[in-house]
Amino acid sequence: MNPVIWWIRSSFQSVQDMGSDSLVQQLAQKPGHVLLLDVRSAAEYEVSHLEGAVRIDPDTSDVGTVVKELGLTASGPSRDVVCYCTVGYRSSRLAQQLDQALSAGAQGSPSPRVYNLEGGLVKWANEGKPIVDSGGKPTPLVHPYSAVWAYLLQPEFRAKI
Repeated sequence: MNPVIWWIRSSFQSVQDMGSDSLVQQLAQKPGHVLLLDVRSAAEYEVSHLEGAVRIDPDTSDVGTVVKELGLTASGPSRDVVCYCTVGYRSSRLAQQLDQALSAGAQGSPSPRVYNLEGGLVKWANEGKPIVDSGGKPTPLVHPYSAVWAYLLQPEFRAKI
């Protein structure tokens, strides 16, 4: 997993990562302060996701609309935004776009802080942290996105694709 994390960090150097333990702490200490954005396909999201996450199409090109629909303007409530996907590439791409859009629109006002979840849902699941299925019930399974990324998941966490 570490080489993948390094590759993603080097590809998106302006994006800040948030570790899984830090996210667990944020969610526990400041409920409602963190907006979770799941940057995966609908099929991936249906298998499992972080509880309370909002799914964003990974192919979205209109980040301005995403910012408005989610109320992420500087005048909106102050909160952190944590993007995640399977391993972090798609979520880092969106995090970078969101950060640029929010910085451009801030005009002196503080904008939400945007992070990528380090290692994505693969690292999260491998650490035994909670995920839910489309019905909101706990599940250990993660859609691996591809046969290659499936090898990063412990076998008991791999959903069949």
